[in-house]
Amino acid sequence: MFPPHITKSYQAIFMETNTPVVKKPFYKKKWVWVVGVIVLLIIGSSGSDNNPQVVDSTGSSSESAPQTEESTTYKVGESIKLKKSIITVNEFTFSQGGQFSKPTEGNKWVEVNLTIENTDSAQQFVTTLGQMFIRDADGNSYQVAVTERAISNPNNRLDGAVIANSKRTGWVGFEIPKDATGLQFQYNGSMWGGGTILVDLE
Repeated sequence: MFPPHITKSYQAIFMETNTPVVKKPFYKKKWVWVVGVIVLLIIGSSGSDNNPQVVDSTGSSSESAPQTEESTTYKVGESIKLKKSIITVNEFTFSQGGQFSKPTEGNKWVEVNLTIENTDSAQQFVTTLGQMFIRDADGNSYQVAVTERAISNPNNRLDGAVIANSKRTGWVGFEIPKDATGLQFQYNGSMWGGGTILVDLE
């Protein structure tokens, strides 16, 4: 037999090692709430000010109400403010080609001149392929095409970096059927923190 004081020590150790550990429910842990608050803040900040709206030449919002996701159609000449940029369709023209290139038989080119202003503190990148389309009244969508203007004036293209607080103006062309109607220029501003906008071309 062990001496009494040694026996008591072993009993105490046995009781400690066999005492069940009560775990807190996960929702009562402090780190769970911290993570939850951070996620909510991120969602709230990313969802605010994403609706495009028309602004004047100074960049201030006009008196008209901001456009919603259900109403995102604008006019040529209007400056449309997204979260990190201002988009303006300045003009558009139709073309049957020139000396170097022509559209496919039965088609025509529509060329859109627009200005993209980067209002962010970091440079942004423009890629016409994937960001810009032409839509018609039947719901068809047409991608960027290499037009006569693009071939003869490569410096007028929009693709590339737009440095912070600066503008880039250029042309982007599309090939569409000659009889296409109800044309709209579609700009996907998700890369710049905004939604999709549509500009009527007719």
